[in-house]
Amino acid sequence: MLLVIRNILFFFIIISAFSCKKTFKPATDAFFVTTENITIITEPGQGYGSHNITDLWIYTNGFFRGAYPVGAKMPVMIEDGKSMMDVFAGIKNNGISRTRISWLFYEPIKLDTNVASGQNIVRNFAFKYRTSVIFPWVENFELPGFSLIKSSISDTTYKLHANDSHIFEGNKSIELGLAGLALIAQLETATSHSLPLSNSNVYLEIDYKSNTDFIIGTSTNGLLYEAITITPKENWHKVYVSLAESINSDRTTSMKKIIIKIKRNQNIPEQKVYIDNIKLVYI
Repeated sequence: MLLVIRNILFFFIIISAFSCKKTFKPATDAFFVTTENITIITEPGQGYGSHNITDLWIYTNGFFRGAYPVGAKMPVMIEDGKSMMDVFAGIKNNGISRTRISWLFYEPIKLDTNVASGQNIVRNFAFKYRTSVIFPWVENFELPGFSLIKSSISDTTYKLHANDSHIFEGNKSIELGLAGLALIAQLETATSHSLPLSNSNVYLEIDYKSNTDFIIGTSTNGLLYEAITITPKENWHKVYVSLAESINSDRTTSMKKIIIKIKRNQNIPEQKVYIDNIKLVYI
């Protein structure tokens, strides 16, 4: 009798297993998008459209699908015949590979299109700054007179380059350097800027090339609070520097100056940093 009961139970288990399979849905269809070129469209007062977007963060039909290196095939899920795609730019926070973030200062790109499942389309992306982004300070060294000055502790000042091999964009850039017995090269904004405290989204965008480390920070009432030490790059490179921690190191006032500083390294006879296209932004 016990054997009969076991056989009946086994029979029902098998039947249930096969009947459950009928409710499984096939994998969601998808097509793919690849981008070969990314540009930044700027308006007056927003500086040049240089960027260092390394990743694209993808949402389809409202769900996050992953972050993909620029140039990779990105899947776009098709659900109920619909495929709405939101593309966010991704950067290396402070230029550090392990701290990649979605760059909230650009508007996401929205795509509402249907493509046959399995196909790959090539789509170039042009990002714009969000209308809510504030630009307290932009300097590209093109106009007469600059908003950067030599700090009182600096042993040297900057050199202007015009129409030579050290230009990044436009016609001019500057060089900050140290050599010989000079120990400190430091520039600061000519005026203080009112920056929001308790706000993590305050950044300095800067294009540079250098043969030496240099420091970016802010100063409050003449005291420097370092944000980051930037490493040398042989070719022009863009970095997005988070200033929030530096700004909030002294909360007695929101009025801050931006500091660019080189310390003497005796192993490098002539330390040089070339700078262009500076933007102070927050949102």
